[in-house]
Amino acid sequence: MLEVKNLRCSYGANQVLKDINFRVDKGEVIAIVGSSGSGKTTLLRSISFLHKADGGTIRFFDFEKDITRLKGSEIRRLRMRLGYVFQNFNLFRNMTVRQNVMEGLVTARHMDRAEAEKITDAVLEKVDMLERADYYPDQLSGGQQQRAAIARSIAFRPDVLLLDEPTSSLDPELTREVLNILTQLAADGITMVVVTHEMGFARNVANRVIFMEGGVVVEDAPAAEFFNHPKQEATKRFLRTVTDDCG
Repeated sequence: MLEVKNLRCSYGANQVLKDINFRVDKGEVIAIVGSSGSGKTTLLRSISFLHKADGGTIRFFDFEKDITRLKGSEIRRLRMRLGYVFQNFNLFRNMTVRQNVMEGLVTARHMDRAEAEKITDAVLEKVDMLERADYYPDQLSGGQQQRAAIARSIAFRPDVLLLDEPTSSLDPELTREVLNILTQLAADGITMVVVTHEMGFARNVANRVIFMEGGVVVEDAPAAEFFNHPKQEATKRFLRTVTDDCG
């Protein structure tokens, strides 16, 4: 479905991704874990063309090309098939929740407003935000804002939903709200790649877990195997640290 090969990416002289090979199949939920600075967010940003890669190949269904040679029109077409949920919500502060979700459908997809409103109400109901459709972001909790951001992303019916630490700025109660929504989306068969530090979600919801360190994929395994029988010493070290941190 979506695959990158030998993906390389730098910020100036700092090489962040070093020949990453990564794929996600339809219906999979993949959790990407690792310490801060390991390259997790850069991987998501490179896949979604928010950061220009230095090299590698991208394949999306039957389309395959050198990622550095994509035309602007090709990038736009690929982006239309991807959803992205940011750490900090990225909602328009001067728009209501309903307007935030509808804007892309009407402006980018040129959808009839009546149809766009119907889809908007459906996705807001899915994330339990329909009652707050006319609220502005500053009137919402962090968890509510993130649920609105998720609704905006799934309104496009993306082939793959990319989420970058969707709970990192939330307290435990609000984190549970968002994780419950993601668990439901997974049950609905939505393909997701989630950069996360929530090990319970990675263990119980993800099909596969990818552990990154120093810009490389150290381990890629089914969730149960990853947590119960990690193969690499770096993975075992990371899991011990996470366990210790969680008390």
